[in-house]
Amino acid sequence: MIVNILTSIHVVFSLIAIGAGSNVLFGLLAGKLAEKWTVTFFRCSLAASVAGLLLFAGHLSLTQWLAMISVYMSGAAVLGWRKFHLAGVWRSICAFSTTIVLSLNFLLLTTQAFEHIPALKALAPTLSEPAFLFSQLLEMAFFVALGMVAVGRFRDNQVALLGH
Repeated sequence: MIVNILTSIHVVFSLIAIGAGSNVLFGLLAGKLAEKWTVTFFRCSLAASVAGLLLFAGHLSLTQWLAMISVYMSGAAVLGWRKFHLAGVWRSICAFSTTIVLSLNFLLLTTQAFEHIPALKALAPTLSEPAFLFSQLLEMAFFVALGMVAVGRFRDNQVALLGH
């Protein structure tokens, strides 16, 4: 029963995090950080990560590794945002870390899709087949590119605000 509850918590908070994180990313691409969406994104990502860590307590799985990386990257983004007030390099760290956390949420969603959607499961039953690996690689490349654009636009907005 506890596994079903943790799985539900993980899925619900992951989906909310993806929705909120998408809004945050669009804001970053416009050079802004929407506080309400950002708080929701990091809270839900953290809840999903903690649930994911607790789900597989017996061994260290890919889900747990991704959850741990997500927690650390969230920490870097929040530190840059709240502690260092997006000053200097912390503005770029916040933007890129936020994008990476969103990408990890998407990676987990894609993994779940390959595990539970029959057509995708047929393409990659063990999650080591080329179809799955290619989808993960393509997804990561997409988010790294988005992260680089977000860093540039978010940083450029700071320069514009300072009048340089």
